[in-house]
Amino acid sequence: MGQEGISARRVQVGREGKNGVRLKGGDQLIFGRANEEIAALREAGFSIEIVPGVTAACAGGAAIGKSLTSRETARRLQFITAHTKDGEVPEDFDWGALADERATTAVYMGNRTLPELSHRLLQEGMSHDTPAFLIERASTPHERVVKGTIADLPGKAAEQTIVGPVMVLIGWALAEK
Repeated sequence: MGQEGISARRVQVGREGKNGVRLKGGDQLIFGRANEEIAALREAGFSIEIVPGVTAACAGGAAIGKSLTSRETARRLQFITAHTKDGEVPEDFDWGALADERATTAVYMGNRTLPELSHRLLQEGMSHDTPAFLIERASTPHERVVKGTIADLPGKAAEQTIVGPVMVLIGWALAEK
């Protein structure tokens, strides 16, 4: 169901006098299209309550047993979505900032566009051996981790059958110690 349909269904449930609950993996306020649903419900006159979830980036860090930040290597954490509405890698990224080795980058929904993302980061000067992880279905019983570097992770991921939601984590804070 598309976002328009989801928003309409939520309004319909409210008009039927029922309490509607939207369960979503991760935190619905980070790349979860929550604003569209909130606007539709408020426009229809309903009050809402948002119960925050654990963001997929933090669940991904827990899956690999690493902090996403480090006093020595990553004083900045950046969350990005891997594609626009039309499925393409966003062109308006600050690619230099994304390639900054002093940051950790959490890429939401990054499986399909990982090859292009990797290529662009390497073009911007990111070191080929920068640690990178693809975490499928983080924090669920079906969680799976594919470990690599920014240079080889796309190939390793392509060898897998990835079916669930994906988080890609990139950065030196994730290095083995």
